[in-house]
Amino acid sequence: MKNLNLYLKVQKPIKFYDVCIINQPSFEEILDYGTEEFEKLLLPYSITIDNISEELTDEQKKGLTNFDLLLSSKEFVFYLLISLEFFCKSEIIDFDEIEGISFKGFKGKLNRNNFDELAEIILNICSRERPKVEKKVFANERQRDIWEKLQEGRKRYAKKNELKLEDILNICEFGGKYYIPIGEILKWSLWRILNCYKSIMGISSYEDSFGIFLVSGDKKLIEDKHWTELIKLNYKPQE
Repeated sequence: MKNLNLYLKVQKPIKFYDVCIINQPSFEEILDYGTEEFEKLLLPYSITIDNISEELTDEQKKGLTNFDLLLSSKEFVFYLLISLEFFCKSEIIDFDEIEGISFKGFKGKLNRNNFDELAEIILNICSRERPKVEKKVFANERQRDIWEKLQEGRKRYAKKNELKLEDILNICEFGGKYYIPIGEILKWSLWRILNCYKSIMGISSYEDSFGIFLVSGDKKLIEDKHWTELIKLNYKPQE
């Protein structure tokens, strides 16, 4: 979808062709629904053929889409339907495994041809993305064992140092130039909350670097890194 970031920024409903309208739930709505139950709503959009590639043969994967994969499991279909009701707020009037899913008031259908695009939009609204599978080829079992142990160590480190959502909310409330009441933040989508946090941290990082530059004179610290660049929505730090 063109200019998705604009809709994410203003938190307005997104018209998905003539298929449905995707709403951006506030954090308060998510809390009312239950955070653990909400996580289950995102399950259908995170599962891909690549994620379960070891369970499928190359022959089985031929011509298979992620939408087809979802329809092969009653559990996935169950979560997909309740998730669509939550995000689209429209009654599902028809569900056909071949033709797709129809919503009341819309002529189009959600199907194997457009599902991945809808999944990407919903994951973006929730500041998520589909898990990326890193495929590795090992020369021997020892090499595999070393790699798996390194991965386990990285996971433990990440979990130990992860920033919890309540910490992000706290930074949004108190960490910027001005205080933002928590009641206002509760009206925001997850994307807006994470965007606020990243912007505060980006500006803070620039100010720290600028302070060091004033003392050291090292221009590399601030070259091409003005804070207005750091908070652009498509900004990606250089490796």
